[in-house]
Amino acid sequence: MNIKQRTEALLLAANRALTVKDISELLEVESAEDKSKVLNAITSLKEEYESKPYDLVEVSSGFRIQLSQDVAQDVAKLWEVKPLRLSRATLETLSIITYMQPVTRGDIEDIRGVNVATNVIKILMDQGWIKIKGYRDVPGRPALFITTQKFLDDFSMKSLDDLPVLPDLPEIENISPELQLQEDSVEQEAPAQ
Repeated sequence: MNIKQRTEALLLAANRALTVKDISELLEVESAEDKSKVLNAITSLKEEYESKPYDLVEVSSGFRIQLSQDVAQDVAKLWEVKPLRLSRATLETLSIITYMQPVTRGDIEDIRGVNVATNVIKILMDQGWIKIKGYRDVPGRPALFITTQKFLDDFSMKSLDDLPVLPDLPEIENISPELQLQEDSVEQEAPAQ
């Protein structure tokens, strides 16, 4: 059996993404020539899978075979697992952590303008999407949250560079100019003493 077939078998049987190093170790490949054959096998498999209902994708922790987006919803009907439904607060919290990491719970609350419920952080940690990186050196020593490699894998990203770019946001003063007008009119209406 050639390296390409053996590599494909490993990727099909693995319950996680495999790096080129993992595949080389499992195949007991040591020469530089054979390691390049592993890379060539991965490239060849990617090309072959373009016409199939599954893809060979690279994520942050390596390579994995997964269903293509075109058929994923059809196949999902085979399992009666209830899909994870995330509340708006959970999604907002995850987005803030993703784009601004490392952040504390207080940072998230400042950005969202409301308290972050304990269960929101718990859900994200239970999913393995966030973790505590350390603690900010201020009174109370709040935890600093960051995203994990599992987050990148679950959202099919190699790195945070694959995140969509946020649009340029207007300056705070331009968001609600009527607030400034109301403050001015209140000052003008105040009786002179």
